[in-house]
Amino acid sequence: MTNREIDQKAAIMIVIEHLGDIPPGTKCSAVFFDTERVRREQEFHAKLYSQNGVHDPEIRRAMVAANVPSEPYWLVSLKPGEAALGGETHFHRVDDRTGKVLAEPS
Repeated sequence: MTNREIDQKAAIMIVIEHLGDIPPGTKCSAVFFDTERVRREQEFHAKLYSQNGVHDPEIRRAMVAANVPSEPYWLVSLKPGEAALGGETHFHRVDDRTGKVLAEPS
C-alpha cells in the first residue's frame, strides 16, 4: 500500500468545506481510486463509448480524459439524511495529491 496524501476523513472534510452548509444527518463516505482502479475506470468508459458508437480512438481517448481523472483521487458521496425524502446522492472527486475538489465533467 502506498502513502496517500490525504485519508478518507480528510477527503470528506475537504468536500464539506468546499460546499459550505451540509444539512444535518447527511451520510458521507469516500472511496480511494488508486492508479489501478483509475485504469479500470478508464477502460470501462472507453468500452462504453465504443459500444455506443464512438469508434475513432482519438475521440474516445478525449472523451475518457474529459470524464475520468488520470491521477488517483477520492470519490466522496453525500447522501441527504432521512428527513430529506427524495434527496439525491451527490458525488465529488478530490485529488489525492493536491486535496482540491476536481471540477465535474460538463
